[in-house]
Amino acid sequence: MKHFLLGSLSGVVLGGFYGLVRTPRPGKQNQEMLKAYIDDTTDHVQDVTDKVNDLKSAVSRLTSEVNFVQTEFMSDMQTVAAEFQKEAEPRMRRIQEKAEKIQTEVEKTADTLSSPTE
Repeated sequence: MKHFLLGSLSGVVLGGFYGLVRTPRPGKQNQEMLKAYIDDTTDHVQDVTDKVNDLKSAVSRLTSEVNFVQTEFMSDMQTVAAEFQKEAEPRMRRIQEKAEKIQTEVEKTADTLSSPTE
């Protein structure tokens, strides 16, 4: 952005100088035109500067809001995950107990089937 503004400003200055040197108008008229040209250019540069500053401010506000929302979201998600884990723990324990019981029954059945019947 800095290079663009510097290039634009250089182009404005060189273009104005070239126009002064190559014009067939009288000096007083050239002075008035140059003054108007410089005033317009100054206004445009100030307008661009203001808009860049507004953009910087908007980006800064957006960054702050994103950081706030992200922090709040993460906190909420951690709370939800902790609650879910607390609620799921008894269920997981019961499932584990039933799985162990099924495993024991399968082993007993396997032993029964593999042992010779009398």
